Amino acid sequence: MKIINLGILAHVDAGKTTVTESLLYKSGAIRSAGRVDKGTTITDSMSLEKQRGITIRSATISFEWADTKINLIDTPGHMDFIAEVERSLCVLDGAVLVISAKEGVQVQTRIIFQTLQKLKIPTLIFVNKLDRIGVNLEELYLQIREQLTPALLVMQSVSGAGSNDISITEHPGASEEMVRVLLDLDELLAEKYIMEQSISEMDYRDSFLLNIAACKLFPVFHGVALQNIGVEQLMDAMAQYLPAGMATDQGDSCAFVYKIDRDEQSHKRAFARIFGGSIKIRDTVTIDGKEEGIKIKSLETIRKGKIMPAEYVLNGDIAVLSNVQNLQIGDVIGVRSRNLPQVSLVRPSLQASVQPLNPGDRSQLIQALWELTEEDPLLHCEIDKYTEEIKVRLFGEIQREVIKDLLLERYRLNVQFSELITIYKERPKQAAEATIHAQDSSNPYCASVGLAIEPLPLGSGLVFESKVSYGYLNKSFQGAVSDSVQKACEEGLLGWEVTDLKVCFTYGFYFSPVSTPADFRHLTPLVVEKALRKAETELLEPFMEFELCVPKEYSSKAMYDLQQMRASVERIETKNSETILQGKIPGETSKSYQIQLISYTNGKGIFLTKLCGYDVYLGKPSERIKK
Repeated sequence: MKIINLGILAHVDAGKTTVTESLLYKSGAIRSAGRVDKGTTITDSMSLEKQRGITIRSATISFEWADTKINLIDTPGHMDFIAEVERSLCVLDGAVLVISAKEGVQVQTRIIFQTLQKLKIPTLIFVNKLDRIGVNLEELYLQIREQLTPALLVMQSVSGAGSNDISITEHPGASEEMVRVLLDLDELLAEKYIMEQSISEMDYRDSFLLNIAACKLFPVFHGVALQNIGVEQLMDAMAQYLPAGMATDQGDSCAFVYKIDRDEQSHKRAFARIFGGSIKIRDTVTIDGKEEGIKIKSLETIRKGKIMPAEYVLNGDIAVLSNVQNLQIGDVIGVRSRNLPQVSLVRPSLQASVQPLNPGDRSQLIQALWELTEEDPLLHCEIDKYTEEIKVRLFGEIQREVIKDLLLERYRLNVQFSELITIYKERPKQAAEATIHAQDSSNPYCASVGLAIEPLPLGSGLVFESKVSYGYLNKSFQGAVSDSVQKACEEGLLGWEVTDLKVCFTYGFYFSPVSTPADFRHLTPLVVEKALRKAETELLEPFMEFELCVPKEYSSKAMYDLQQMRASVERIETKNSETILQGKIPGETSKSYQIQLISYTNGKGIFLTKLCGYDVYLGKPSERIKK
């Protein structure tokens, strides 16, 4: 049997969860399709998902159609969960991009389509909600061609769009439009045509499939998922047109852990896509980059809409491993394969503190947040060593509400979050040295440590170097200094992480047999702070790469706004009726701009941002001291 790992992606409210339910129902995986408005869907299991009608955490389900097993990953549909979207994409063989026939291409649609192209994931487009009043398919096709890709191939004729009397007719194999599109895309085919050589139906089909697999052609299908219209045709296209592999156990075992969650009994589960060989129950497997291996004591896979026990899981399929405590998202089980995709995940640039309404729940809250960070490695949690506040790093308001809902739903914890603030960083202004000797009256530790620090170019991170010989100071002492430098740089003079600096361990002294690594570990932060006070630090603020698209009549207003937000515009382009501006902009000044843009452009403006790094803050550092 063939296996396809498929993603369903869309902007908010395009109906992708309804599409998923309809696919499961029409394939026979479930007896009745759930509804988002009634909170009965299979993939949206969180109460907040059911309450808001949006997908937040990616679910993995499965069905079979036309001798093909299709593992369906219903990915999140909101900007705050782009990290979940990208992590899910890295295990896909193909994707279905769902677009609402009435709302058309939205901000998130562009972001997702660009990511699919970057990762070279073959994609089908499904135009949903054909029954909405006011649907104009020709206008929608034009919008997709202008804003996503001109390489469309409409596969069906639709009558009755915008009404409840919809009829969908498949175009014949090598339709006139297919021939025209393929001749534009395929040079060999075009050469045959020009030379008046014979071109068979199979030649056109082979070219059609190759161009889909190469992400050069995007077939368009139609339907009303809520009424199960057009869904069988979409499933036929998934099985016939998207590249699939045969289930096999050949080759070295290789699996990528892309998701971690917990079952109803709070047991940890790791979801892994097999990229080579197989995984078998009772096998002992290695983890790339880790010394300890793991024994597979519990193995499951996804079949016909359910997670079911399995003796083995073959290449191309999804394995579910339970109670494997040392597995993390991003781990590679077995031998790292060249087929593994590389995905750069977006990092959050916002932060909020959280506290339980009942002070007695603090320990339980810390444990709960630790479990949630396992499920999402980009959800960083820390405890402020001075204020003892619990702080989490986030992408936006919706994610904050999701965590609040999860804490209540799963752990019965009522919590309160602070307002979101931008995460800044610090960098030394100049080079400096500091030493604290064992005999200094202010030093309670049996150790001496000397450090030299110097600023590095932006984006360099923290670099540690030791000039102390291991023959003079053994590895355990030096390891304690190195680890402690890393820890000490988590909070600088203004309270933010110190980065883009080199720290050199220049001097160390110990008393045998009294000194211990703990003496060096506790003394080092004091030396780091002393050196930073000599060097002083400058504040760095997050900068975003942006793309701002506005109708031409709003170009002047957009340019004025960018100037007020301290943006640097690097490229201006006029395309059709839009002005497109690209450049860099401070995260702090632009974090609420999307709301303003939607207001003054009547929803026609698009503002895409992605964290690209940090640069020197030009305002008063005292205004951004971390509270």
